Amino acid sequence: MFKTLRIIIQDNWEWRSQILRLATTELRKEVHGTVLGWIWLLITPGIYLGVFWFGLAVGLRTGSPIDGVPYLVWLGAGIIPWFFISAMLSGGADVYRRYSYLVNRLRFPISAISSFYGLARLIVFLLTMILVFAIMALYRVPLTIYAVQFPVIVVVMYVFWTVWSMLTSPLSALSKDFGNLIRALSTPLFWLSGVLFQVNHLDSWWLRAFFAVNPITFFVKSIRASLCEDYWVWNEPNLIWPFVGVFFVMTLMALFIQNKLSLEVADVL
Repeated sequence: MFKTLRIIIQDNWEWRSQILRLATTELRKEVHGTVLGWIWLLITPGIYLGVFWFGLAVGLRTGSPIDGVPYLVWLGAGIIPWFFISAMLSGGADVYRRYSYLVNRLRFPISAISSFYGLARLIVFLLTMILVFAIMALYRVPLTIYAVQFPVIVVVMYVFWTVWSMLTSPLSALSKDFGNLIRALSTPLFWLSGVLFQVNHLDSWWLRAFFAVNPITFFVKSIRASLCEDYWVWNEPNLIWPFVGVFFVMTLMALFIQNKLSLEVADVL
């Protein structure tokens, strides 16, 4: 496994220029032929954020401030990261089928496919975070010293979901049923990850245990901690240690899958 890890790191470093080029090309494809161009990357999440805010705060009247944080700020700090996570959750698991022409190119490292797809999604995420910062400015919510965690969390989020892609994409390439299962779980995970509610208020211990090992919950809570809830993530052992355990196990599984199935994927596709 350590040999596989060394090869993956070496390949991604040697092909870093191509990874960046492919990531930017992927983004240009999304906005090519549109009048508004890159603005569409902000319009879509902005519409979803507005609809959720209207439905919850206005329709259901559940939009009171949370721990002194305006609800729209709190909501945006959870929903915008979800768009990145959602793209990596399903799209990241399907990159080998989506970019099968790269899988069959013997010189291109197969692990780098997950890397450039994740980088493209990360760039979109950083652009859409403009919405959150604009809403914070509108409500006069200042950035504090805890915001220095944000870049670190973003890097960890990119690495985690890229590893997720390396774990699931070979399985999805070999079995369409696995890919369909991941897509089917995307919506339930949205509602079971604390994006729209506070998991700390749950009374059931087994529900709290489920959310503790849910990596989506970790990233949503961590970004909120950085921007509006103001606490250090590493001072919350019930938040960080379950995530570290999940990350470690997932990385070992990804290395095993990459070592065993990478060659088979090229044959299947």
